[in-house]
Amino acid sequence: MASIIKIKKSYSVVYNYTDENGEVKQKWETWHTHQEALKRKAEIENQQFNGIFIPPNNQTVSEFLHDFVVLYGEKKWSMSTYDSNTGLIANYINPLIGDVPIQQVNTRFVDQFNRTLEKTKPVVNRNRKPKDEYLPAQIKDKIHKLLSCAFKQAVK
Repeated sequence: MASIIKIKKSYSVVYNYTDENGEVKQKWETWHTHQEALKRKAEIENQQFNGIFIPPNNQTVSEFLHDFVVLYGEKKWSMSTYDSNTGLIANYINPLIGDVPIQQVNTRFVDQFNRTLEKTKPVVNRNRKPKDEYLPAQIKDKIHKLLSCAFKQAVK
C-alpha cells in the first residue's frame, strides 16, 4: 500500500517493498504535482497487486547483461551466437546505455536508445571498413532481439 505526503510544494509517494535479502524497506519518490504522485501511487499498487513489482536497486544495464550472459547465454546459445551477442553487448549496448540503472529502462527509454542506434557508426571489425555510414537495420534488429530476450528472462 502506498501513500502520498505533501512536503512544501512537492508530493512524495511512500511505499514499502522487500529487497533481495528479504528485508522490508521504505521508498520515497518525489513528484512535482499531485496528479503525477497519484499516477505513480496507482502504478505501484497495481504492480504490487499483480505481483510484477520490481523493487528498486542500483544494478546497471551492463551488470544485468553480464549476469544474463552467464546465467542464460552460456547454456542456451551456440558458440557463434555467444560470440555475436557478447560482441553486440561490448560494442553497442554497454558504451551507449551500460551505466544506466536498470530501473530507468522503460519503453520510452528504449525508443530513445533506438533513435541513438540510428545515428551510431558501426565498429571496425577485423580491420574491415564498414559498408554503411550508420548501423545497418540487421544489427539494430539483433540488438533489439537480444535486449528483448534479456528483459523477458528478467521478468521470468
